[in-house]
Amino acid sequence: MTVRVGAGPDAPPVRTNTWATQSGRPHEEDSVTDDELRQRIVEVAAQLFAENGYGGTKLRMVAERAAVTPRTVKRLGGNRAQLFAQVLASRPPSDAAARVAAAAADPDSAPPVSVLIEVASDTFATPERSWNTVELEALTRSHTDGDVRALETTRITTRKANLRTLTEQTRHAGGIDARVDTEAFVHFALALSAGLAVLDPVSADRPTQASWNTLMARIGAAFAPAGFLLSADHEARTPWRLRVDIPDRPGALSLLLSALGTLHVYVAAAYALDSVDGDRTIDLALMAPEKVSATTLLAAAMTVGHHGYVMAGSPDDGGDLPTRVLDGATELVTNPGSAPLAAATLVEADSFEVTDATEGEDDAENVLRLQWTANQHVVLHRDWAPFARAEKTRASALLRLAAAMSSMAGEAEALGWVEPLGSGATIWIRLARPEDSDAVAAMHERCSEKTLYRRYLTAVGQWRDITLRRLTGGHRGATLVAMSEEGTIVGLGHVFPDSPAGAHVAEIAVLVEDAYQRLGIGTHLVRHMLDLAHQLGFDEVAGTVLAENSEMLKVLDATGLVWSRRVEDGVLTVRAPLSTPESGGRSRDGRRLLAPPDDLSPRSRATRSAVWPTPAGAP
Repeated sequence: MTVRVGAGPDAPPVRTNTWATQSGRPHEEDSVTDDELRQRIVEVAAQLFAENGYGGTKLRMVAERAAVTPRTVKRLGGNRAQLFAQVLASRPPSDAAARVAAAAADPDSAPPVSVLIEVASDTFATPERSWNTVELEALTRSHTDGDVRALETTRITTRKANLRTLTEQTRHAGGIDARVDTEAFVHFALALSAGLAVLDPVSADRPTQASWNTLMARIGAAFAPAGFLLSADHEARTPWRLRVDIPDRPGALSLLLSALGTLHVYVAAAYALDSVDGDRTIDLALMAPEKVSATTLLAAAMTVGHHGYVMAGSPDDGGDLPTRVLDGATELVTNPGSAPLAAATLVEADSFEVTDATEGEDDAENVLRLQWTANQHVVLHRDWAPFARAEKTRASALLRLAAAMSSMAGEAEALGWVEPLGSGATIWIRLARPEDSDAVAAMHERCSEKTLYRRYLTAVGQWRDITLRRLTGGHRGATLVAMSEEGTIVGLGHVFPDSPAGAHVAEIAVLVEDAYQRLGIGTHLVRHMLDLAHQLGFDEVAGTVLAENSEMLKVLDATGLVWSRRVEDGVLTVRAPLSTPESGGRSRDGRRLLAPPDDLSPRSRATRSAVWPTPAGAP
């Protein structure tokens, strides 16, 4: 296109780089250099090749979007194949390739196996960051286009060289078995990542990220020698806490430690906790290299187990557990009131609170509720991992130690109550503990169908639907157990807030196994339950009893309370107001309630509880 510029009609003609498209939009080329134009053309071509593929991209489309002439595209970019080659050459290495290259160049920066696992994780999460659409197009064009094949071969060769270096570093550290061929490993890794990118758009049923990470960690561990011992090439200074359930079988812990060992992780402390349903919970204090992430640690652990949890640790986590226990016990000797803090420290709770027995949260996966005294509970919280049964037992034992200290100091009822039976024997009634759950279950197994139905008013066997933790104190209110002289739990009593009836009403319930019925155990349990209900601030008590259960009705009548009764379908709903302090601890008919024998002062009651021999098998 030629135009005249200047002062008059005789001014010389000047050719510009301006031309018009069919739409009439002008394109300006005169204000930029050829290098700048080439960069623009290549960038636009990359976009179009990604959007339309090689076959669907024309030079005129590039010219239109780049705002240049088709002639300029051909002059600076060549034909379509040559332009595609320029696009490919201009693409930076993918994130995955760059990460592998960096690790290969600086072998001390991170354990090589952790780099490979994390690259595999990232490739699965975002395949396009490892193999973008243009490079996948290049792989396809390489089958038919020699120029593209030559260029892509160079790029793949670079990727393989970095992977080869990383593989040999892992082998040198002792993490790859000598029988694993390096070239086969490298080819496998590249094919895996490219295959992920190809399949990603059409994969309808992808596994979860956690499942993929676990598989990659397991594959990585499989390449290690059977009995490897890695060189200490990476400083492990970052503390972590790991908790995982592994099969409760010989060799499982060894497999777990081996999987972590491939990441150059040190185990500062290891504790075996619960064994439930064929699994054992393992708690580990770890020290790991700085660049080993929580995700990679968890992936390694999950190659062996399940239900894994990881959190940032502390350098103190590797401290001796018995020492921590003794330190807490020492503090309790001089300050029994520090028991809640000591219990929280022992089980590494995030927080704790001391609450009234009728308030706060019930036991849950991340909430541990313990009966501390008759009217105070300790509620512990931990977000990073659920409380294990062994931890509940430990915390309960520490609170029990505090109760013993209180008893020695003369505080009444710190350990419970010793009560005589008509047979001449005695029983020990105390607050329930988490560790009582197995004994409570065993007691239920010894009960007859009739006894269980009278307690739960439901079919035999369905009592198990009621959580054993609720039956042993992990709830608002209070639970009492009655223990025989042999140390067997033979009776159970509950005082629960009765929500439908209102916060001022306590629901009470009693269960005594068949062999110990009609000895007065139910009477003793009810007396202490009513005492607890009064201490907890309830104004009334309520319960449900089969109309045919004359024995239980006699126990209730013996309390001296005035019970209202409503019967429906053979079930009595009973309810009675508790005595008030102003009544002198007497019911409406003047009978004295809840008091121990008059000759026992609070001091002598505490002494009697404390010196009574601990039943065999009692915790």
